[in-house]
Amino acid sequence: MTIGQALLQAAGRLSLSGILGARTEAERLLCHVLGCKRHELFIRSNEELSAGALSEFLDCAGRRALREPLQYIIGKEEFRGLEFKVTRDTLIPRPETELLVEQAVLLAKTLEITDGYGGIFIDLCTGSGCVAVCLAKEIPSAVVYAADISKSALETARENAKRHGVADRVIFVEGDLFDPLLPFDLYGKASFILSNPPYVAKADFENLQPEIKDYEPAGALLAGLDGLEFYRRIIPGSLDYLKQGGYLIMEAGCGQAEDLLKLIEENGMFTGMEFIKDQHGIDRVLRARKAAARL
Repeated sequence: MTIGQALLQAAGRLSLSGILGARTEAERLLCHVLGCKRHELFIRSNEELSAGALSEFLDCAGRRALREPLQYIIGKEEFRGLEFKVTRDTLIPRPETELLVEQAVLLAKTLEITDGYGGIFIDLCTGSGCVAVCLAKEIPSAVVYAADISKSALETARENAKRHGVADRVIFVEGDLFDPLLPFDLYGKASFILSNPPYVAKADFENLQPEIKDYEPAGALLAGLDGLEFYRRIIPGSLDYLKQGGYLIMEAGCGQAEDLLKLIEENGMFTGMEFIKDQHGIDRVLRARKAAARL
């Protein structure tokens, strides 16, 4: 079977499984198997595939037809221009989460952090480490403490930090939210706390796409009956670690903006609350600044 024929067969199979962009996904899978660039598939379309390559490609296509995410099959995903290793122990990095890093980088400039004054950043629920690694890459003076409760996720995150040359400035710690940070004497020292925490309500979980509910780690998704469980802990907990004027930046689920704003306003220790919309116009990232202590 030629490359062109194999792509046609795989794309048809994926399309029948309800996968949008079936041809593009088939091409990405074959590029993974052959270790080539996408444009090479067109140049080599009449080339015969070896038996081994064909078998591996059809196996990958079969997995994707069962709705296993393409990123888990090929073992990687791009995030802010960098390639990250992903496994089924980590959430797949998404464009919406890039807004967390974007906001931190923009705000860091206002605090002169990028001009050599340093800065302590905390990334809660780090998963693959994509946020923490990008912070360290884009803010060369930053020191990032990245926490996750999953040991397996942290192993992947450490690999990603090493791959991108920032392992010396990203400290990965295992535990529940702020708990593993206790030994580091970070009280009142963090310029930024960022988090893409679990935010899916229990009742909504079964309505998620099969790629998410059947394959991505449930512990990184589920957040109690209303999806707000982690925010109720992160918001007050962040006050112990943020310096005065420091920023809390969190990703939120679709439709959670009003409830999340209410939570942070009720806390009474933040100012300048603002939601940043994602590419679909959804209020996706909340940023708020720690106010001065009350007398």
